[in-house]
Amino acid sequence: MRFVCRHIKAVHPFKLILMKLFSLLLLGFILLSGNCKKDVVKNEEDEALVAENGELLPDPEESSSVETGDGKYFVAVDGDNDNPGTKEAPWATWQKAFSMAGPGDTVYIRGGIYYADAGDRFGVFLKNKRGSPANPVCVFNFPNEIPVLNCSKISSTQANVGLLFYKCSHFYLKGLTIRGVSQHNRNIESCGYFFDQGGVYTLENCVAHGNDGAGFRGVGIDSLFFINCDAFDNFDVSTTGYIGGQADGFVSCFASKTSYTHYKGCRSWYNSDDGFDCWENEGVVVFEQCWAFNNGRGDGDGGGFKLGKTVEDPLAVPQRILTNCLAFDNRFIGFNQNDGNVKMVFYNNCAFNNSWSGFSIGQFNVEMVVRNNISYKNGRTGTFTSRSVNDHNSWNASSDVTLSEADFISLDTSGVSGQRQPNGELPVVDFMKLAEGSDLIDAGIDVGLPFSGNAPDFGAFEKKEIITHAD
Repeated sequence: MRFVCRHIKAVHPFKLILMKLFSLLLLGFILLSGNCKKDVVKNEEDEALVAENGELLPDPEESSSVETGDGKYFVAVDGDNDNPGTKEAPWATWQKAFSMAGPGDTVYIRGGIYYADAGDRFGVFLKNKRGSPANPVCVFNFPNEIPVLNCSKISSTQANVGLLFYKCSHFYLKGLTIRGVSQHNRNIESCGYFFDQGGVYTLENCVAHGNDGAGFRGVGIDSLFFINCDAFDNFDVSTTGYIGGQADGFVSCFASKTSYTHYKGCRSWYNSDDGFDCWENEGVVVFEQCWAFNNGRGDGDGGGFKLGKTVEDPLAVPQRILTNCLAFDNRFIGFNQNDGNVKMVFYNNCAFNNSWSGFSIGQFNVEMVVRNNISYKNGRTGTFTSRSVNDHNSWNASSDVTLSEADFISLDTSGVSGQRQPNGELPVVDFMKLAEGSDLIDAGIDVGLPFSGNAPDFGAFEKKEIITHAD
């Protein structure tokens, strides 16, 4: 029997620093803005659009209400760009809204399908537009509705992009979907969202799918935050000699040592290259409760989490931190160091059924901390550096801990790509959750993450117990 009183342990100091950094930046970016409000005037006649697979679900607890007045603008499929942009007389295009909105403004895009201009290579293009920590530029979906920018009509043979921000900063995007960006030139990449230099950018419940290139791409960004975002079915079908080799779900690359990227609750699946890619990102990248699965088509690599490469000398602190993440059914490696010569931390992650390996983190003999992880039914368990703190995992647990299919409630992946919860969080599934009586329950070691019972469980999901009291 497990001890049923819930113990919330102290957070590891370095983890606490990162949590504080993330919270301060995010709160300063969002909460300090008095203009990102959405709960005053009720709009009873509007009904939520039906979500596509994996796209944002309406939140029944979120009123379909928004504040109107100065600094609040609206876009609708039946709007007109000559209108003033009010709720009663909205604009017609995303480009108009992004161009007109300034620091402290909030744009609400009504649900429906918006088509990018066929004669332009960008669905939306912004250059040198900046908000501030106290007054970000906010572009939100209208509550309970799903606006989709369909870029399939773009015919340019250049590098087509759904939404391109060039040297902008302090934008907060929420509930937007971009799809159908086409690749009409075999030697030029396309992508859904492209953030080229600048920062800070925050994206929440945004979706990129069906693009002929990466879903989300950040290049040279100072700070980039993804919360509950999805990238799926992105495939560069026309890349010469390397078909599928450029369409990652998420890629944050060519970033400096002072940069910070944080993914929380994000999913990346059925992309032709990798789920998440950190190519030449010299900064700190944090993955928290993220899922990467079924990646790798054409000539694409098919990794779950690609954590390198890096080219500069490493920092003194860990530069890749992964907690409670899942990598499964990928064609290559679940968690791949990929020439990332930096310290890394892996706590409570799961690698399952990745064709080549679960964990490949054995290069450069850099310091790694690898604890409370599960590797099961992969091509191989993993490779690790001799300098790793590598203990309390499914492959090196104590002798009374064994790993088998019976340890899990289910290894069926049904539902993992399904609709998110009403609050935008990941769907609730039984996949990789520990079964009652599993040896992996309480088999871990305290790493500063919350847990119930005598000790942490192995894997991404802590086994829930009835809580009789809290310390």
